[in-house]
Amino acid sequence: MKKNYIIEYSVKDKNGSIIINNKKMKAKNKINSLDAQISFEEFLKKKHLNFGKLIVHKCEEESIMNMFGGVFGDLLK
Repeated sequence: MKKNYIIEYSVKDKNGSIIINNKKMKAKNKINSLDAQISFEEFLKKKHLNFGKLIVHKCEEESIMNMFGGVFGDLLK
């Protein structure tokens, strides 16, 4: 069954400078978290000509809790 994943990431260019820092992106209809990360990296390579490296801080399956920014998750702790 395919699922959606939330990827928290940063991106470095070919020189090692950070061009995107601590962002989130949703990868839809992926088999697992590795599939989500690989397809997202391919997307970034096409979008940024100077793409060097994807740094994944967190990749987790989307749930009701993180759909609303963790508001409900924080209340349940």
